Order: sequence, then C-alpha cells, then structure tokens
Amino acid sequence: MTDLLERLQSYMRRSAAGRYESVPIPPFTAFFLGIDPLVYFNYAIPDGPISGDVSEPLRRLRAAFEERRRVPRFEYVSELAPDLEGKLLVAGFRREAEARLMVCTRESFTPVVAPEGLSLSVLTSEASREEVRAYCTTSRRGFVPDEPYEAPEEEISKTLEDLKRGRAVLGRVVGQPAVVGTYTAPSEGIAELGGVATLERFRKRGLGTALTSRVAQEAFAQGVEVLFLSTLTEEAGRIYERVGFRFVTRMLFYVDAAHPEGASSPVSG
Repeated sequence: MTDLLERLQSYMRRSAAGRYESVPIPPFTAFFLGIDPLVYFNYAIPDGPISGDVSEPLRRLRAAFEERRRVPRFEYVSELAPDLEGKLLVAGFRREAEARLMVCTRESFTPVVAPEGLSLSVLTSEASREEVRAYCTTSRRGFVPDEPYEAPEEEISKTLEDLKRGRAVLGRVVGQPAVVGTYTAPSEGIAELGGVATLERFRKRGLGTALTSRVAQEAFAQGVEVLFLSTLTEEAGRIYERVGFRFVTRMLFYVDAAHPEGASSPVSG
C-alpha cells in the first residue's frame, strides 16, 4: 500500500509541476496558477516525510504565496508526512478539510449508463474554443455558485494546452451545459480525476456519476492503469464507489488560519 501511496503523491507533484509555476522551498514545493488566484489552484506539497524544525521554510513559503497574492495552502497524503500536521498548526495554519483518497483500476471499473436527456461530449485539444469556454465556465460556476463568471480567453487557451494529453467531458441537458469533469495527463500509468462539478439546478439527477463513468472510460482507453480522486464526504464517496473507486487513505488540506472558513472547495466531492 505504501508503494501505491508514494506513486500517487509523486504523480501529484509531477502533474502540478507540468501545469503550474513550480517553486522549490525545501522540504516543500509550492505550485501557483498565474492566471487564477482561486485558493485551491495554488498550494504546496511536501517533498517527502517531514522532520526537525521547519519554521524557516514555512516562513519562506508564506512569503512566496504572499508575494503572488495567493493564500498559503497545503495538499498532501497524510500517511506520507505524518509529522507535518502538528508543525502546520503551530505555524498558524488550520485544517481546511480531510478528504478520502480513492482509486479505480480497469478491473474495478463499473460503467454507469447516462440518464435520459444527458449528452456527454469528450473534449480534446482539437475542441472548439466555444466548447472549452462552456466547460470552463460550468466548472467554475459549479464550484463557486454565487460568483458571476465567464471563462477568459487565457483560461481557454491553457485548458486547450492541458487537453493535449488529458481529456475533459462536458455534459449537457436539453442543450444546456450542466456537468463537467476531467482527468489530468497520464504519467507512469496514473492519472487524476478531478473537477467534477454540477450546476446547482441540475444536481440530484445522477449526472455526476454518469460523467465520472465516462471520464474513467476515456482514461482507461488512453492506457491509464490507476485513476484516483479525492472527495470530502462519504456521501460523495459512495457515488464514486458505484463507478468502481475504492478508499485507500486520507488527504489533508491545510490553509493559512487567516483565510476565511468555507471560502474554498478543494476536492472533487
């Protein structure tokens, strides 16, 4: 199990480094999305198990976030850095969330039939900018319902670049964008399912489960061996279990204690 967890955490580092600005601050690495200050797009991951005094590295890490006008934040597999939590609390961070890390393999995958009225489109780097705009806008509105948002051109261009190796899925109901999800670029047989978001008026219809099934199908067709995700609630976890995901360990999310509670939604569920 430890080998699998280390593979997953290593993938998270590689994936973030490929999509974001990467800033080494040993024993941590910080990742920043220059086009978006939204809190869960900017975070740090420990480079490995943490020991000794890390107050100075945490001070420098905070400064790097503040220089970029970002909120200092951590995402990591708790089992691989068991001593970090206490050090973060002492340094003025608070636990934002504890998530369930779940994995799905080709063997455990259980396809789900899409409900009537839902049409699913797979987006690649060849997708039109309008389709990608609909995907990006729906994603943001699904996670931050109260924020008026239209995806800017820069976000559309970056998403098209990301889709050269990963894939996104856009679900429509009666022609209206309703649900989205994606998986990141595969590496060493691993990819992450993320960004599953349903607009409020379309929830409780099974759309997220059907979309997750389609994203997993696309990932395994592209050669992925292990697809993983993190979700906040057991209720959401049960939805993913229907598709074949199984719990393996916990993810911890820590944020600067000065950041307002409830201001972010960092994981899939």
